[in-house]
Amino acid sequence: MSTVLQQPFAEQFREPDTPYLSPARIGDCFGFKVQELAERAHVHRNTPTARPHAPQLQKYLQDMVRALAVATEMTGDENRAAFLLRNEPLRVFGYKTADALIQDGRADAVIAYLESLAGGAAG
Repeated sequence: MSTVLQQPFAEQFREPDTPYLSPARIGDCFGFKVQELAERAHVHRNTPTARPHAPQLQKYLQDMVRALAVATEMTGDENRAAFLLRNEPLRVFGYKTADALIQDGRADAVIAYLESLAGGAAG
């Protein structure tokens, strides 16, 4: 019997041949243009293409992938999870979306909330 190792979730968003997340791949997943990613990460508009390894950009991308992983586990569908993170107003956060909260540096709070929903504690 052979064992198939599952690829880590974030690996699909990797910049080829680097240890960094790809702004283009994450942008495609969420439907963001490169300039929109730059705005959300609070970096210069050229940073995603000129310096995709920039720490502030990578932190934002990591936070989005972390939230997406939790939301995908909850919904069972990556596309639906991305849609919900971008568009679903969260009552407990004053009807801000998860995307807006992550832009504000509140990824840990969003992820904790999503995990509590997945566990049934808040839902």
